[in-house]
Amino acid sequence: MKSIVFTLLIIIGLLTACKKGTDIPKDPDVYNFSAVEKVLNDSVPGKFSGKCYTVITVNGKIAYKKGYGGYDGNTRQWIASCSKWLSGAVLMSLVDEGKLKLSDTVGKFLPVFTAYGKGNITIAQLFSHTSGFPANSTQGYENDVLSTLEDAVNLIAKNVALINAPGTKFYYGGVSMQVAGRICEVVSGKSWSTLLSEKITTPCGMPNTDFGLSQNPLIAGGARSTPYDYTKLLIMLMNKGVTTSGTRVLSEAAVTAMEQNQLGTATVEYSPYPPALINTTGIYGIGNWRDLTTTGDVLVENSSPGAFGSHPWINRSKKVTGFVFTYIPVNGYISTMFTCLKIRGLVREIVQ
Repeated sequence: MKSIVFTLLIIIGLLTACKKGTDIPKDPDVYNFSAVEKVLNDSVPGKFSGKCYTVITVNGKIAYKKGYGGYDGNTRQWIASCSKWLSGAVLMSLVDEGKLKLSDTVGKFLPVFTAYGKGNITIAQLFSHTSGFPANSTQGYENDVLSTLEDAVNLIAKNVALINAPGTKFYYGGVSMQVAGRICEVVSGKSWSTLLSEKITTPCGMPNTDFGLSQNPLIAGGARSTPYDYTKLLIMLMNKGVTTSGTRVLSEAAVTAMEQNQLGTATVEYSPYPPALINTTGIYGIGNWRDLTTTGDVLVENSSPGAFGSHPWINRSKKVTGFVFTYIPVNGYISTMFTCLKIRGLVREIVQ
């Protein structure tokens, strides 16, 4: 029964009409992205199943866009772990409001975790994959579309055992972010969908971005969005919390905290990134990978790729954002990763 309901929710979500258009300004054609287009032309037919939309901005203006297979800037799909960056922004909006701190513990807001010996996990650990929880619960609590976020998280507290002591290991996954999402609801008195709309999507002008219809939204991977919507999130983050229209969504301090190394002394136990690609010094912040850093651990480029193949990134030093948007339900992350990384490298060379 649950699988039938989940399938129906997906179908309804994908058929829901999107609002068209974008108010992201267009940049004069001062950059030659022919090398990027060649990679896309070569890769999209096979590795992307023929469907993709890529949009690159420089200084908050669209410098390159290209669609394949009928995809355009308003195509809406599920974006898997690209959701983590979006959810991290929701969390940090509540930090800005003083409703919680990254150093606060779970037990402060959810006593049920203290009752089961898990109350000392911090919110920063929940959102940086160092909480000690496994990637996903074997019971599937975080994916139960018939549940509520409250009920799912209470069951996580009761039945999902820690596999590591909090703060000791980096183990990429989604269970811990589900807990953080519930804390956001508790401290605000609002549902996750309301928080997302009020704090991020409405002020950023992202009308086609949400977490679907379930009352148990998958915080780490359940969002759907469009290339143009998500690009507005990226531009806001690149601008240290300010949209292209000048609206402040997050404080500069909040964006800085999102991008800081949140691992502390934790070592990497599991990462979906190929080992050779991992930036071993502070690989993760709040909901985003810290891919390139300079001496002194200064962030240059960060990202939040998803399992369905979509790949967003920011290069702060060049004021670049990019989003390679696609939907490949099986092994999308694997099939598109190296192409996306190659495109990112080309963009670093092109934008001087």
